[in-house]
Amino acid sequence: MTLLIPSALDLATWAGVGFAALAFLGFGRLLSAGRALPEAALVAGWGGAAALLTLWGVLTTATLRGPAIAIVVLGGLGLVLPRIRLSGGEWRSIGRLIILALPLLALMASARPSLPDTFLNLLPNAAYLYDHGIFPGDARAPAYSYLPGAPYNLQLAGFVASLITPGFPASALIGFNLLLQIAAGLLLARLVCGSEETAQASPSWTASAFGLLLAMALNPGFVPRYHLSSYSEPSVTVSLAFAGWLAARLIDRAAAKRSLGMTAWLLALTLAALVNIKQDSVALVAGVVISAAALALRAPGAERRRGLAAVALAALPAVALYFLWRWYVLAHFAVGELKPMPVSEWQFGALPLILWNMLGVVGEKIVYFGSLAALFAVLAWRLRHQGCDLAARAGLLLLGVFLIYDAALVFAYISDFPGTMGSDAHSYFRYMTHLGLLLMVAAVLLLRDRNWVRRWAETPRVRRVAPAGLVIVALAVPLPFLRFLRFDLEVPQLRSWRLAHEVARQVKDGQPLALVLPGDNGSVANQLGGLLRLTPPRRPDLKLTVVDRFGPQTLETLAGEGYRWALLSCVPAGVPGAPAGEAALFAQSADGWRVVASWPYAPAPRGARWSQVLSPGPLCLPR
Repeated sequence: MTLLIPSALDLATWAGVGFAALAFLGFGRLLSAGRALPEAALVAGWGGAAALLTLWGVLTTATLRGPAIAIVVLGGLGLVLPRIRLSGGEWRSIGRLIILALPLLALMASARPSLPDTFLNLLPNAAYLYDHGIFPGDARAPAYSYLPGAPYNLQLAGFVASLITPGFPASALIGFNLLLQIAAGLLLARLVCGSEETAQASPSWTASAFGLLLAMALNPGFVPRYHLSSYSEPSVTVSLAFAGWLAARLIDRAAAKRSLGMTAWLLALTLAALVNIKQDSVALVAGVVISAAALALRAPGAERRRGLAAVALAALPAVALYFLWRWYVLAHFAVGELKPMPVSEWQFGALPLILWNMLGVVGEKIVYFGSLAALFAVLAWRLRHQGCDLAARAGLLLLGVFLIYDAALVFAYISDFPGTMGSDAHSYFRYMTHLGLLLMVAAVLLLRDRNWVRRWAETPRVRRVAPAGLVIVALAVPLPFLRFLRFDLEVPQLRSWRLAHEVARQVKDGQPLALVLPGDNGSVANQLGGLLRLTPPRRPDLKLTVVDRFGPQTLETLAGEGYRWALLSCVPAGVPGAPAGEAALFAQSADGWRVVASWPYAPAPRGARWSQVLSPGPLCLPR
């Protein structure tokens, strides 16, 4: 239970995350002249800030801290200026969601980075901004990142949070991802009660609780391992949901001959947030823009032209930001990011196997894909009987994004993923979870005005039980699912964190370290290296080498390469001075190698289960 108590740095990190969220919220209100709903202003302000910071970092070599502070100041003005600042009702709507999310926030307050991909590029890239204040490049200080040229919008949010933290906030991306999903819960709450057009109307406690549940617990695309982590999935999912909702509103307003300017502007800022979160985000932006344009084509003459023009203008900032970053990557990196294989290596022949494996994932994740299928069936009925209204447009936009994104993924499996990674449709479900919140937006819009839903909701029993019941469920639902919500508390994660902490206390700055990890597939090496460089006490420039087997000559070979410290993560029987089944730290002296310290592993709790994300062998665990 002590691991659930946040440290001083944890609390400082969450303060930084709240600081960044308020800055983006205020900046979004300023950019929208006070007309954006608070949840939409948060995403739009983040998009505007990310675009400006990227422009500065690409076109200058000056630190990003200056413009980041300027954005914070402007955000503060957006929170206090008359006619722009939030109303009392808007603050109440935010407060209700935060109160309902308090149990989840409490459980996540001490959450620590986990999952190997976090330490491959997500955190190293965030740390580079913190340490150097500029984007990396081959000719600049080393980034210790597998993909230093990957997009930085999520990391820029962490950078703004770090402006007030006493050290590198390694958990800031987790916190920002969680706040984004709470913001999505507020949007869903408004959609549930039909108040999305009226900022002054604060969703009730019941609607707020339902919105929060729809955003996470009831969302079939919500996977705690991804969505409560430093991964980019949550930020992509939330940005796509807001972009889809705004795009549907834009086309609906065009068809009704209403003003389009502010909706198009908010859509532009949201697409700017989405496009530079990760490399495949551009396919989602393309899905939103192409689908919205196709919907605009359904309108008659003048409305068609207005709709198409608004969609095109809304897409321009995202397109400009995408190509600006492409130019930077090509100019500053030989590789830097995931790149397509040579055309001669594209796996066209594997297309049937790719499609078959994608279909296999559909069968395994039947709840998620069944929900998509059910929604498309409701959409077809809606179009036949009621025509193309706002709800139908949201559903059609989801369908368009689904088809375009799937086509992009198939192409990526052929052209970008080598060998079995491509033919196995690597991480297909993980990528498809990006549509989860847009699915919930479309579902609420399609179902909220159905007579049978209203009749059921207004029955005496439901009206008696639902208000208090939903609030209680929203507050209580995180508690029994602690094991699923806190992936970082799995046994392998705990062992890797302890090893990194103990080793960091022993190895001095500037001393190279060898990680001897018998049987590792690279996952433990990535995590240990990331923990040593990125978490207190940090060693940002630690020189590491990794050896995945241990034999009689391993240490002597390392000595010949200049290494004087070596961590053996799981000692086999027969090593002098090192108990078998423990971790041991070796140091070389004039007398040869000696054991400086060893650490027994705590026994795994009875009945404990863990995923196979980290290779178990190097941590003395059974498979």
